[in-house]
Amino acid sequence: MMTVADKQRVDRIFGPWLVLLLRPFAQLAGKLLGRDHSATPRGEIVFIKLLGGGSLLIALPALLGVRRRFPNLTLTLVCGSPVAPFAKLMGVFDRIEIMNDQSGTFALLASAARILGGLVLRRADTIVDLEVYSQLTTVFSLLTLARNRIGFYVASTYWRRNVLTHLVFFNRARGVFHFYSATALLLGAQPAAREEVHAHLLARVNRPQVQRDYVAVGGGCSDFASVRLLPLAEWREFARTHQPEISAQHWVFLGAAADAQVSEEIAAAVREIIPDFSHENKCGQLSLEESFAYIAGARQFIGIDSALLHAARALAIPTVSFFGPTDPATLLEPIVDHVDLVYYRPPICSPCLHVTQTPPCKGCNVCMELFTRETVPYTPWCEDSAGKNVLPTELI
Repeated sequence: MMTVADKQRVDRIFGPWLVLLLRPFAQLAGKLLGRDHSATPRGEIVFIKLLGGGSLLIALPALLGVRRRFPNLTLTLVCGSPVAPFAKLMGVFDRIEIMNDQSGTFALLASAARILGGLVLRRADTIVDLEVYSQLTTVFSLLTLARNRIGFYVASTYWRRNVLTHLVFFNRARGVFHFYSATALLLGAQPAAREEVHAHLLARVNRPQVQRDYVAVGGGCSDFASVRLLPLAEWREFARTHQPEISAQHWVFLGAAADAQVSEEIAAAVREIIPDFSHENKCGQLSLEESFAYIAGARQFIGIDSALLHAARALAIPTVSFFGPTDPATLLEPIVDHVDLVYYRPPICSPCLHVTQTPPCKGCNVCMELFTRETVPYTPWCEDSAGKNVLPTELI
């Protein structure tokens, strides 16, 4: 099974030289063919999102807007296997093409070639690459031969110019939801209102019939950036400072099977403070639709930055969230009358995800020490040529 790090490594190895090789041909073809690149789609619209089911949920207003604006056009998603369940549940796409990213590099490239061949044969009209940093998705977009190829650019990806036909500036310091909306506007679609998003997603799930109030909890996350996890000592201190409320609550832990152990560890940490703490661990026992249904029926959601948090917000459930290596301002779109309690005390190294390949703390996520520290830690990370941190630990 390929990890996120494996996929990023494949992108770094194959992406640069393929872009370098193909870019002159793209420029020459652009001059010779003289195609009409007006932004309004005329045929199949293809979105690319290989990683991040949560990102797809953040993009849901934009995607619904495109679906509403072009009801007679085919909407296709090309995605990685972890994203596919989210795409199916959202019910926006007519086709979902899944990259085989679970069986090694050869299987990944073979599935990409198969999907690419289908898009070329169907003459896909417009490609919207929602991956900000990938080079291989840019190559993939070009090889579809689509009339329009839309993607984001930052300073480090400006090489996409003359490879893609339309570039949307992506500001890492601002909300990603702004730039997803910009792609919809470029296509001529108005992003859906939050009320429409809520109604649409709620119609896709069935709320469980429960006999008592409960709080949905998402303590785990995908294999991308485990530094997002809240340390057990922080859960313990959170329970101590919220003992009256938690004592009266029943927590239902949600997530994949891989999250079951960390959820039990969180429950044990909370029980140290609240001996009669009531909880259920549903991690790995529910489908994604069932997990969303549990969230939809909850009185509140508590969790870290993960897809479940974004699902709770889309379903209009009040949330309590913990952030450290990511900036909530870039991920949580303001929603009128929605209740969000966000814990975030960024040290100077935060946010680090998507800014550096490896978190400078090497996994020592002091940014998530939200309750056990009285002050924000001073983190001027410095390392030697071997990548070892060299500043004295007393600074931290």
